[in-house]
Parts: sequence; C-alpha cells; structure tokens
Amino acid sequence: MLTTEKAATAVDIQIRFLDSVPGAPEDLCERVAAVTSAAYAAGDLVPGLPVADGARERAGDVREDLAAGRGLWVASLGGETAGSVRAVVRPDGDWEVRRLAVSPRVRHAGLGRLLLRRLEAAAAAAGARQVVLDAVVERGNPAFYARVGFRTVRHFGAADKPLSEVHMVRDPRAPQEPGAPYAPGGDGWAVSWWAGPCGTRCRTGEPLPAAPEEALLGIDFLPGATASQRAAVEGVLASAADRRTADGLFFARPAAQIAAFAQPRLIHTSLLAWWRSPAARAARTPRP
Repeated sequence: MLTTEKAATAVDIQIRFLDSVPGAPEDLCERVAAVTSAAYAAGDLVPGLPVADGARERAGDVREDLAAGRGLWVASLGGETAGSVRAVVRPDGDWEVRRLAVSPRVRHAGLGRLLLRRLEAAAAAAGARQVVLDAVVERGNPAFYARVGFRTVRHFGAADKPLSEVHMVRDPRAPQEPGAPYAPGGDGWAVSWWAGPCGTRCRTGEPLPAAPEEALLGIDFLPGATASQRAAVEGVLASAADRRTADGLFFARPAAQIAAFAQPRLIHTSLLAWWRSPAARAARTPRP
C-alpha cells in the first residue's frame, strides 16, 4: 500500500507511507538506503567511533523490512528523497522506531521531528501504549529524542561495540514536549565533562547533575563503582590530562578530541556514557 500527503510546512515536503514491497516504486528502496547510509555515516557527535549499523544500509535491508510488513515513511523535498523512518511492531504491542534518517543536506530543518510525528500518529491510531527506541549516547542521539518527548528509562552497554545505549519511551498520544534528558544514576560514581576557557575540564566523584547545564558537555557513570574501579578510571583520565587544577582535570583541547570522552567504555567496560550535549560537536578550543 502507498499513501501520500503533503506536510504542512513552509517548504514542499511530501511524506509517503508504505507497508509492502509491491507498493514501493522500483527505485525507492535504493534511494531510502542511500539517504540512510549517508545520514548514519555523517551523524556522529565525535570522530573515530565504530561504524554505525545504519551506515551499512543497503536496498535489500529496506526491502526486507517492507516484506516483513514494517511501516516505512519516506520524506521527499523538491522531488528528492530527504529522509525516512521505519516502525517495528513488537510482540508486546509497543512500536519501535527503526532507522530514522535525514539527509545531511537538510539536517536541522525539523524533518526528523516531522517523520516521528507521522510514525507516532499511526502508533496512536493503532492503540499502541508506547513508542520505544534504543539510542547510542556517544553518537549524541538521545539528546534529540529527549527534545521531542522521549524519556530515558534504562542505560546499558552495547553488546557488539564498546559504546553505551539508552532505552527511551514515549506515549504517542502526548505532545512532543522536551522529556527528561537522562535517567537517575542510582548507586555509582560520575564523571562530568565541561567546556571551559581554552579547553575541557573533567570532574570526578560528584553527584549527577539534576539537569544539563549550559557548559556541561557530557556525563559518564560507573554503576556500583568500587574503590579500585574508581582509582583505575581516575588514573587513566589523569594520565591523559594536561594538568590537574582545583576545578578538576584540564585538557587543552575540545572534548571531541579526548579519547576518554569519545568512548569511555574503552577505559572501563562498565563506565557508561550517560549523556552527551550536542554542543560537544561544535566545541572548539578558543585562542588564548
């Protein structure tokens, strides 16, 4: 089946819905796969992370999802495919967001939010209690989903890569208002990263901030940390820092260039990236 509607925006965006291979135009799967792979290849918050699964998307993957009856929403801008999202209906009735992708050419224009609205409207109409997703913290994805109403309910280490993930949920009938950026940490030990003059500051052992602050670039968390684990992480951080100050460890470079910030699980497998600010992508070391 194929249905088409024009989005109510200032630009000519068309949103099409498909749920079967026969209803798809001949080259649509190729175009969706190309946009998806480009979006995931260019979407990381910091350089050097393991290749995202979506960056390897192929037309056959899109056809496989359609053949399984998974809904696909495709956005076109000026006649060109600009983004897409798929939905998986889980056995418990929740709808799972799969492969939300927006072309790097039109990122930050609200297209991702618009695609999610289409998916959520369909989920609500089908009686779904929740729309859910898993997002990689080090890639910076949870910050976007929190802004459109998803809340984090669980943090965990990815099984196939040294990265950290969060499970996020949202009631599809609720307005798309900002949700909680991260879940409380419980018993554990936090590392926080802050933008500062001429570089980045790192503080350890402080409680998790109640909410992100302007200069806060990221938080890591070691659940149930023992004294030896804390000492091991402290030692790695101190050896990589340029100096220790009264305000913590100082790194004379942007956070995006600090290996411990980029992939904290490489320091300790249980040290989870808890939250990352989009500002970490743009942070640059000011000239002294």
